[in-house]
Amino acid sequence: MASCTDIRRPRPADRWLEALPLGNGRIGAMVWGDPTAPRFSLNESTLWSGSPTTTERWHTGADDAEAARRRAWDLFRRGEVRAAQEALEGLGAAWSQAYQPVGELVVRLDGPEAPAPADYERVLDLSRAEHVVRASGAEHLTLVSLADEVLVHAMPCPAGVAVALELTSPLVEERRSTDDDGLTVVLRAPSDGVPTRHAELAELAWDEEGASRAVVVVRTSREYGRLLVTCAIGTTWQGLGQQPDRDLEELLAATTAQAEQALERGEAELRRRHRETPLPGIDEVALELAGSESAQLLATMVAYGRHLLASSSRAGLPPANLQGIWNDRVLAPWNSNYTVNINLEMNHWAAGVAHVPAAAEALEGYTAMLRRAGRDTARRLYGARGWTVHHNSDPWGYTDPVSGDPKWATWPMGGLWLERELDSIASFSGEDTAAIAVRRFPALREAAAFALDLLHEAEDGTLVTFPSTSPENEWLTEGGEAVALTAGGGMNRWLLHDVLGSLLASAELLGRSEDEVVREAAAALPRIPGPRIGADGRVLEWHLDGVGEVEPTHRHVSHLGFEYPGATPQPPEVSAAVVASMEARGDEATGWSLAWKTALWARLRRADKVQDLLELFLRPAELPDGSERSGLYPNLFSAHPPFQIDGNIGIVAAIAECLVQSHRGEIELLPAAALILASGSVRGLRARPGVAVDMKWEDGAVTALSLRAVGPGALGLHRVRHGELRATVELRDEAPVTVTLQPSV
Repeated sequence: MASCTDIRRPRPADRWLEALPLGNGRIGAMVWGDPTAPRFSLNESTLWSGSPTTTERWHTGADDAEAARRRAWDLFRRGEVRAAQEALEGLGAAWSQAYQPVGELVVRLDGPEAPAPADYERVLDLSRAEHVVRASGAEHLTLVSLADEVLVHAMPCPAGVAVALELTSPLVEERRSTDDDGLTVVLRAPSDGVPTRHAELAELAWDEEGASRAVVVVRTSREYGRLLVTCAIGTTWQGLGQQPDRDLEELLAATTAQAEQALERGEAELRRRHRETPLPGIDEVALELAGSESAQLLATMVAYGRHLLASSSRAGLPPANLQGIWNDRVLAPWNSNYTVNINLEMNHWAAGVAHVPAAAEALEGYTAMLRRAGRDTARRLYGARGWTVHHNSDPWGYTDPVSGDPKWATWPMGGLWLERELDSIASFSGEDTAAIAVRRFPALREAAAFALDLLHEAEDGTLVTFPSTSPENEWLTEGGEAVALTAGGGMNRWLLHDVLGSLLASAELLGRSEDEVVREAAAALPRIPGPRIGADGRVLEWHLDGVGEVEPTHRHVSHLGFEYPGATPQPPEVSAAVVASMEARGDEATGWSLAWKTALWARLRRADKVQDLLELFLRPAELPDGSERSGLYPNLFSAHPPFQIDGNIGIVAAIAECLVQSHRGEIELLPAAALILASGSVRGLRARPGVAVDMKWEDGAVTALSLRAVGPGALGLHRVRHGELRATVELRDEAPVTVTLQPSV
């Protein structure tokens, strides 16, 4: 059984989508692997266009927002949905900012052109986060060090051969200096990452004022026939939500010191320090699968997804964005920012169950920043308490709707989804339940306050959120108009039940049931419908039954979120409606949607459908005719298309759901073991409330099992189930306990 922690390629990359990614949560590098001219596509997680104040002048004021909301609600109740939707377009008048590339670094040796080596191989070691090229009997090493905050490259270099460093960037170059041992470059990012749909404003993009700077310092040395290159990158970033105005001369000095201090340590010491300071949690979870090449590839994708998340998320910095931290364009698809109606959350579904702690911390810090920024948006646009964020955001704290189509812009539920995601991560942590409640209660209270102020009474006496949409999807009115606006859409009902329910549970645990917001939540929750089933047996997505659908196979399945990632067990009739909804949506979808659908079918214990979806997910994305579909690019990046990292990370959570489920009050093993998952082993996967699961299985039958509490909240009795086999296990401390499953009596 192979370990599946290496990605191997027999030749250098010819393009970005063949290069392989490294990162330390801040510096990112796509490594191309040419031993004769090493090339690195560089990124830095804090390098973004604009600043917190870039688009403030465009924001809609409170008076205009109130008028738009009132008009929209009146029109909506009269059945004039298109006019109501158009009225709400005025809430969004600006845009979030764009994640930026640093540039391309190439190391050239001035000597006779070397022939292509016959024994070439490049390897991305996912367990060590190292990229190694082996060619002509020599090793070329690349790593991005967490310990030393630099990119490191070491390679053979014969005496007398001159070294040339090339750094090119699509950003504005403000300063450059070079000498025999390296180079220093200062770059300026755009002052406004105006989306392509606003191209008429492109003249704003490159102003000097309000723009971030990046400093790139590269240093080289030679010893014992090898060349050592260290590359440090710093930016004028001052923190989440803060103006990027760090003193440039101070930044230059600090970045230079990083590159030079790392160089002085030498290759062996840098590698030792790198291995002694691994990405947090990276070696604590491992999956191995036996059988076909597809099974091996799937196990590799799980290791790869964890590597990508751990490499692109770090506490105190922006969490993994739409492309992690690997982007080669000034205006990348969707600005490579944060799509809060799915991408940001899906990027973190694996943070708890597959234990990527740095990502969990990064999301917590990012959400805390959005809470601060989103309070003004809640008051100004909705006259509401609490806070909100809409479908797009950035590290500067953009929380308004963006200017654009309401089917994606008019969605104020981002705060609720982020809070339920943080609750979900905490449920795998092993933290004491009371401690979680103390920590989470203030945030849940604030999110709930906003949601309560968004509620309106419907004609049937229920409470519905307005405005509401089912992200990016549309329905057809009786007159055949395509509209997105609804009241109390299916996704909103799920989020309300999850967040208000969590608030009430925490309040009861803490003795806070008389809190004003808690009392409001307790009164409102029974009046908010749960999942509704239509006449056709499917889950209702909008407020009306039997409406036509503009795109019946739409990629979003937001209205089914109560089944997954929600963790409330559903009655059989509701799960049957989810099945009917999934069958109507079909299998074909974007890469990230395939990951979500896989997780949903796993939650429904449908191993047959899991198999179907995984076959689509693992197929090549690029076709011989030059077209693209969902699947995998040559470097195993997931294709929307184009590349989006949520597919890579989301599939980790989906596979975890196939192997272990714990939302029903017991630890269930192999609930959706598709054919591709028939035999294997897993180490360190988490079950609620914080139980590490080590398991081996053959032909779908568990052959070895041990459990370990990862914190005090997981101590005590746990019920375990695998088919008709059962066990009750007591975890008294954090030592592993071997478990023997027995037939149920």
